[in-house]
Amino acid sequence: MTRSTNNQADKDQYLKSVDGALSLQRRFQNEANIDLISRVAFKISTTTSLPVRMARENGRDYFAGQLRYVENYIAIHADYGAFDGPGWEIGKVLSQVTWNVLLQQVEGGDTIIYDRQWRGREDDEKFKRAKPSFAYSPVGLQGHTFKAMGAVEGDLTFFNSRNFHEVKPCEKRAGMRTAARITMSSFIGYLPGDGVSGPCLIMWS
Repeated sequence: MTRSTNNQADKDQYLKSVDGALSLQRRFQNEANIDLISRVAFKISTTTSLPVRMARENGRDYFAGQLRYVENYIAIHADYGAFDGPGWEIGKVLSQVTWNVLLQQVEGGDTIIYDRQWRGREDDEKFKRAKPSFAYSPVGLQGHTFKAMGAVEGDLTFFNSRNFHEVKPCEKRAGMRTAARITMSSFIGYLPGDGVSGPCLIMWS
């Protein structure tokens, strides 16, 4: 499950889906004998000296830790709570990154990260594609450098998800029916203090 739009009906539907998603996540944790979410949260907290928690709405936690099975290309896009989620707690973050752990080694499947950050409506009006609705045309990235991050099983990787990025397809070996990139990931955003609570980092998918 992922959080998408910012109208109240979708917000309620997302929050109602959290328990079911957590049940599947616990099943994965039990079968894999590892709790990646807790490990990542602990590592980030000890590294930054900031508390880490789930994003929440009126005391109801978001979900974090999406399992993603991708056989094909993920088109150019960007993710930033302040633009994606006005009216949600994630709309208050001042910056964010995404973390990913590759769960199965593949050939190909590199993540391409561009040295160009999403400017919200300005970019949406200029080069956002109609289909898929999250994707952007490469025209807006001409002349910008990029970094290719290889897919290595077990690696914990971070990058600024506001930077435009894409994922290349995996390469099929001889005799393979499919080649899939299987990852666990979430976003982590910096939430400033509000006079009552101090600054913290929040997680969501």
